[in-house]
Amino acid sequence: MKKSTGPLFLLFLLSLTIWAACNKSSSSPSRATLITQSVWRYDTSGIDLNKDGIVDIGDTTVTVCEKQYTYLFNKDSTGVLTAGAVKCDPSDPQTTNFTWSLTNNQTVLTASVNPLLSGGVNILSLDQNKFVVYKDTTLLGTSFRYLISLKH
Repeated sequence: MKKSTGPLFLLFLLSLTIWAACNKSSSSPSRATLITQSVWRYDTSGIDLNKDGIVDIGDTTVTVCEKQYTYLFNKDSTGVLTAGAVKCDPSDPQTTNFTWSLTNNQTVLTASVNPLLSGGVNILSLDQNKFVVYKDTTLLGTSFRYLISLKH
């Protein structure tokens, strides 16, 4: 007696097709999309001596007014730096416009808003809630990484 495997095979193919369709992962948003989704605020900054992405020595030189800055990156590669309630210099404007770009396969951020960013910083991590950039440097013969972390 011969068994029919046709219906079983079709059921298997149908199940496989449905499984594949349900398991397709949607592509992650681009870094440009993540940067421009909302206003970013200062979180932490400091020195990462062993370059593991964790601040080993917090930067105590960041002033209260600098911690209150917000950064809005627009999709058209412009941006707005907004000072908080406490300005670093009372004569500074409340908002400052800047331009920005991503280069090197969206791994380097350059922005005209301050000297550190205008020289370009590397993006360590970026997701829906946190944005971490770094700059490798050497001071007095010691190599270290300076991290800046922003959040929503």
